[in-house]
Order: sequence, then structure tokens, then C-alpha cells
Amino acid sequence: MPNTPHTIVWDFNGTLLDDVRACLDALNVILRANRISPLTAADYRARFRFPVADFYRELGMVPATPFDWEALGESFHMRYLFSPHLRLQEGAREALLAFHAAGLRQGILSALEQGILEMQLRQFGLTPHLDFIRGSRNYDGASKEDAARGLNLQGPVLLVGDTLHDAEVARSQGWDCILCSAGHQNATRLATAGFPVIPTLRLLPPRLL
Repeated sequence: MPNTPHTIVWDFNGTLLDDVRACLDALNVILRANRISPLTAADYRARFRFPVADFYRELGMVPATPFDWEALGESFHMRYLFSPHLRLQEGAREALLAFHAAGLRQGILSALEQGILEMQLRQFGLTPHLDFIRGSRNYDGASKEDAARGLNLQGPVLLVGDTLHDAEVARSQGWDCILCSAGHQNATRLATAGFPVIPTLRLLPPRLL
């Protein structure tokens, strides 16, 4: 079990935000438009990975230029943002409130474009509980390791995420990590990272406080 951290670094998509259905729906529209078979939720959670461009290539989408990749990302996000299936994960708000009340620093480290990230955090009323918000400058869904390094956090840090990439980021920074299997990758895959895996964020505060 991780020690009680000074700072909790949250991933957003799939961790605090339950957006798997929204992502899958937007992705399947793009797949059908490219005459590629759509994915089921189980297929998606078994195959999704970072960098997102590699995931798209594995599905058969190979845009020719960086501009095409950016256009693909914009097309995805325009569908994603209007999804009726965006909601907080079970226990997300309660966990944020519990850690805030306990005096822990909390922030977001996300591959989501910074403007969209800040907008969604405001929509769900999460911004007041956060000490920092670090998103991406674009839509490419690339590695978060450089952004993590730039946070320059001191003291024990815990990253809470939902993908193997979150585990890679935590390990690269010497942080503890807990993975939640309610998001974009299934529990079987997450278990290979060597960090604790929980099925719901409701179990997180009792582990740390």
C-alpha cells in the first residue's frame, strides 16, 4: 500500500471522468467512415493504449501527414464533447473532497488538450479542489512523461490513473501509483504494471487516510 502522499496527481479521462462510452462512440463513427469494423467496449478496453496515434494505426487508420493526425483528433473531440455519456466516475467527487479536507495537494496531469480539460473540470465543478492543471497543447494524445517532469513535485507523490501509461509515468518520476480498472483499460492489463489496481475510486480514500 502506498504511503500517505503529500500530493495526488490525477489522470482525468477514464479516471475522474467516466468517458469510455463517449470515446468509443466517437471512435466508432470515425472507424465506420474509414470502412473499418467498429469496436465493442470490451475490445476497446483490451486494445486502447498510448500514444493514441499508435492505437489508431493498429486499428488501420494511417493519416499521411501531421496535419491529417491533427484533423483526426479534432474530428474525434468534436463528437466526444457533445456526447450525452460524460459523467464523473463513481466515487470521484467524494475522493477529491476527502483528500482536500485532509490537506493534501491535488492536481491533474492529462493528455487532453488544455482548453478542453479546463472546460470539463469547470463543468463538473472540480476546479476548486485542484492546485494545478496540466493538459496537452494539442489533440495528439501523446506521452505525459515530459509534462510530469515539468511539474517538479516535491515529497511523496501518488498518481491515480486508469492506463498502463499512467503507471509508466509514475515509475519514470519515482512516484507511487494506484490504477482504477473502471476506465480505458481492463483490470487484466492493468495488473501487469505491478501497482495496486482498484475497481472503483470509492476504495481510494480508505487506503490513504
